[in-house]
Amino acid sequence: MINEFLQGSSPVYFYWGIAMIALSVLLVPREEYRQLIPYAFAGTGIIYLALTLASKIFKAWKYIEVEPFSLFGTPIFVLAAWGATFIIFLWALPIHLPAWIHYVYISFYGFTGVVLDYFFHQYGLRPYASWYNGWMWFFPVTLVFYLVYK
Repeated sequence: MINEFLQGSSPVYFYWGIAMIALSVLLVPREEYRQLIPYAFAGTGIIYLALTLASKIFKAWKYIEVEPFSLFGTPIFVLAAWGATFIIFLWALPIHLPAWIHYVYISFYGFTGVVLDYFFHQYGLRPYASWYNGWMWFFPVTLVFYLVYK
């Protein structure tokens, strides 16, 4: 049934997006969720720009098995997962702790982005260009989380 719905798109993208949305809905109180949605859209827009630049302009990787659920080659379920991640990121941000902890927290999310990048690569859904390596994704992801943080 799910394969009929996905029409050839990898179920990994779908399950990842649904899991992250469900996690964000379960963790974040409703009122705070509503307040964080605009920031999630902004963060998702920035990460979409980074993904598009990396895949289309720099040709660092390409997504496999995304059609028909893609936005110019980026899986929409991955974008949904990013939006949910930004909501969780901002909700769990340790505001009361010193600023240096915030930077460690942001770096943790950047590192998590690299781990997920490796997962998609190893699963065969995001093959890399010969010059690209997954650790390179740490810097743009960390920058995006920093921009959302600010």
